[in-house]
Amino acid sequence: MSKHDTDTSDQHAAKRRWLNAHEEGYHKAMGNRQVQMIAIGGAIGTGLFLGAGARLQMAGPALALVYLICGLFSFFILRALGELVLHRPSSGSFVSYAREFWVRKPLMLLAGCTSSTGR
Repeated sequence: MSKHDTDTSDQHAAKRRWLNAHEEGYHKAMGNRQVQMIAIGGAIGTGLFLGAGARLQMAGPALALVYLICGLFSFFILRALGELVLHRPSSGSFVSYAREFWVRKPLMLLAGCTSSTGR
């Protein structure tokens, strides 16, 4: 056995020890609740695609463009929210950022209502 093989095996053993040390407290099993939530998410996703198919049949290919535009808006809004969270971490929701950056109460109410109804 050469020195290179020994170094490689030592590196693998050290990596395995590091991984085992960081996996403490985790278990590799899923409970009934997790499996149910995954199933519900799959059913909702399928329903959204079926509903979009029926709308696509009625509206035509322009609906794909509308989905693309809405997806881009959602992406950029969530990207901006991620930047905001990294810049100023807060334990609240959109309302806490509205309170901090918008002084007017109607705008804070609007942010809170749209956040809660969008879920």
